[in-house]
Amino acid sequence: MSGFSGFSGFSGFSGFSGFSGFSGFSGFSGFSGFGPQTDPLLADALTNNRAALTGPFQGATLPFTLPTPLDKPDRLAEWAAGPRMAVCALEVLSGVRFDVNQGKKSMTLGFVDLDRKPLKDLTLASLTRPTESIFKQQLDLVANYAELREDRGAEVLAQTGGGPAFWASIVGLTAHRHKYTLELLDLAMSLAIHVEMRLKHAFACPRPVDLSPQIQPMIPTPGHASWPSGHATEAYMTCAVLQALIPHGDKYREQLERLAARIAVNRTVAGMHYPADSAAGRLLGTSLAEFFVARCTGAKLHERGFNGPKFHGAKDAVIDFDPRVSMIDNKSGYYEYASSASAIAASPLLEFMWTKAAKEWQPLK
Repeated sequence: MSGFSGFSGFSGFSGFSGFSGFSGFSGFSGFSGFGPQTDPLLADALTNNRAALTGPFQGATLPFTLPTPLDKPDRLAEWAAGPRMAVCALEVLSGVRFDVNQGKKSMTLGFVDLDRKPLKDLTLASLTRPTESIFKQQLDLVANYAELREDRGAEVLAQTGGGPAFWASIVGLTAHRHKYTLELLDLAMSLAIHVEMRLKHAFACPRPVDLSPQIQPMIPTPGHASWPSGHATEAYMTCAVLQALIPHGDKYREQLERLAARIAVNRTVAGMHYPADSAAGRLLGTSLAEFFVARCTGAKLHERGFNGPKFHGAKDAVIDFDPRVSMIDNKSGYYEYASSASAIAASPLLEFMWTKAAKEWQPLK
């Protein structure tokens, strides 16, 4: 991860979720655009320099007009990265809602399209928690995956912050050419973090270490619940957003999806997650990516679901996370997919960010 470190996160979420954010990769490391320069030597030098240069004050001598119209998206290009991200982060979350069904042990992620008149209320994804017996069955797989720790230890550590270098190595992501792409990905991670933490809180599923003292994770266990997996959610969201953004994104699909799956599985290797966590994270990350792209471009999206009680084999046999299982045809039983698609309005602010990022991937002339 050398050379790509600094993914410290756009809003201080590092160490709190799966990914730490892509913004540090671009060099601004969080909301650094807000912070004042506090070097006392520089302040003293500027003060003395001004006293020597300015002479008698003459009032306003430069052209000045207040810009119109208000809230013009193009003005995002004028701000530092931190304020720009703050503006867009609120936009990403605007209209997102959650509904709990206590009887079904499920939670629905929805979106109220505030730009539609009348308002349009959509369901994005519904997740139903696995049963206690399924988590107990899954624990055997967690214990078996521990045998891979010596082989994958370096990967596990490098991916604790999301593994930005791993994604960059596939698509050629660089800080000097892809400033807006990195900020766009950080906005996507902001959405994922808020949603997954809300779901983790609601479902309150214990970590593998809470079920057995023999799990002994190889890295510190985060201070939040297990299901769904944040790393899996964010990895599959990154995977899908990059495919939608980059020209000929389908050419990258196989490698990106393999990376997302490996990041997810490595969390089970580390003793952090059950395979069921990754399976749900895959569904959630894909759903959030489709929603995020729709908010940026006006594209259509599908309602998806994960039925946790069905995450078992014949005669309640334990099953592993398998990224080859289709999330569309519903043959697995636990993935649910609505074939009909719904359109939502693109946010002008997010559309601006998407357009800027997409231009960074155009061939050099």
